[in-house]
Amino acid sequence: MRHAGHLREPRRSDRRRVPAAGIELLRSAAGGNPHTLVADEGACHWTDRVVDPTGLALGMIENTAVACLIHPEHGGTGIAPGRYLVRRRRERAASRHGLRGGNQLIAD
Repeated sequence: MRHAGHLREPRRSDRRRVPAAGIELLRSAAGGNPHTLVADEGACHWTDRVVDPTGLALGMIENTAVACLIHPEHGGTGIAPGRYLVRRRRERAASRHGLRGGNQLIAD
């Protein structure tokens, strides 16, 4: 892995092509709502071999043409050509003493 700022990037050999059928990046804690990355054959690569200090990274997308992240309830989101870090969502957790409860992950 190469180090770029605070993100440790994967080697190119760790990246795999996204097949036309897509790759499931994340499924909700309850087992539903898959988040699926789809792209034309050969236009997008994915790796989950990424380390970031927040602990939220799922992986990295590198695409040369538009790719889409598909969610059954929210539809598809187009992803312009480029290189992107995909992270889980988090929000501030409330505690009995206000907002000092830290962060919690979102289970979509």
